[in-house]
Amino acid sequence: MRPGQRLRAALRSAALVVLLAATGATDCEHVTSYALGPESGLTQGCFEPCECPISTLQPLSGTFLLAERTPEEPSLFREFIVFMVDWKLDRAGESVPITGSGVYLVGGEFASQQRMELDLRIGDGPAQHFDSGLVVGGGLFPDLDVRVSMNGQVCFDTVIDILASPRPQGS
Repeated sequence: MRPGQRLRAALRSAALVVLLAATGATDCEHVTSYALGPESGLTQGCFEPCECPISTLQPLSGTFLLAERTPEEPSLFREFIVFMVDWKLDRAGESVPITGSGVYLVGGEFASQQRMELDLRIGDGPAQHFDSGLVVGGGLFPDLDVRVSMNGQVCFDTVIDILASPRPQGS
């Protein structure tokens, strides 16, 4: 590793420690790197009740990190910080970056439930809030299969299907 590469790696590590401390996820052993699966994608278009004929599905690829937070009090849900979102949207042959962070909850008392909330920036656009709401799912955790949207999938909306798995160590 060249000196410049070592410095960049050290700065990234220091930034990660500061971010984890700020979010309450201070144990780096609980940070997991995830990769989006090929079924992941972003859909813009109309959903019920509007059902207009506009709908486009665009492939999505990339990675993000998940860090478990230590709860301050007992909870039925495990809480994770989602950060360092580094996705690429294939839009008409052009690669558009998506960056951001958020929270993922998984657990429940009687049925497995999950919720993902993300603040994402698509390309040069402003940060936008995406939320799955508390929905049935998460039973295959640590694999993720969750759909987030800006408007609850009502009328014209932007929806992201996140199908992701932990990346093997060292990749």
